[in-house]
Amino acid sequence: MAPELWPDDELTRLANRYCSDKGTTYNCAHGYTRVYQALLAPLREAPLRMLEIGLVHGQVQAERPQDIDQLACPSLRMWSDYLPRAEIHGLDIVDFSRFSNERARVWQADQGNRGELDAVAAKVGSKFDIIIDDGSHASHHQQISLAILFRHLADGGLYIVEDLHYQPAGLELPNITLTRDFLRGLPERRPGMRLALDQADYAYLVEHVQSIRFFDSISPRWPLAVTADALAVIRKTGHHPVIPAGY
Repeated sequence: MAPELWPDDELTRLANRYCSDKGTTYNCAHGYTRVYQALLAPLREAPLRMLEIGLVHGQVQAERPQDIDQLACPSLRMWSDYLPRAEIHGLDIVDFSRFSNERARVWQADQGNRGELDAVAAKVGSKFDIIIDDGSHASHHQQISLAILFRHLADGGLYIVEDLHYQPAGLELPNITLTRDFLRGLPERRPGMRLALDQADYAYLVEHVQSIRFFDSISPRWPLAVTADALAVIRKTGHHPVIPAGY
């Protein structure tokens, strides 16, 4: 069973308080906060610009819609507390704009629609320092979002994809390479993959991805063999004024 907390892990406490499954007690309880804590603790006072895709857990939407207004957007509440100087944006295919506030702006867009993603980025007006994809988890959606939004990521920024071990049966396309396999093969330009990218998208990623690191989910819902490499942290090439080069 996963521990509720790690020592001095304020981010896990916030995730558990706000019922985000990035923590250790709610829904899938992935424990990703241990990774985010290590990445972001030195950057807590930095004026970061963050975007997260996917704002309300699908199980809550399907089974407990009456709880949505009380829970609001759990991870945006978590980021707002943990990163007091950050400019926080959220994006979802469902209209959750009623949860926008002085700390977080919520946009409605389909992460599988290139034009809608570009439109949101244009409205924000500046590049993001950190982008987190916790959206539909369908491989083609993840790949389209990466192709479009990686261009809107600042040099040296971080693009993070969650839940690479899970693809929803109703959305996943059988002829598309799993995003986890795509990211594993990207550094060596592994051939034979069928992607929701065009050649220009692929070439841009090859040129601008500096590194990809994988981390496990500790969710008790799946065996460890399944949840290995469930979260990918992709570093963009170039110098970032705040995020250290070693990330």
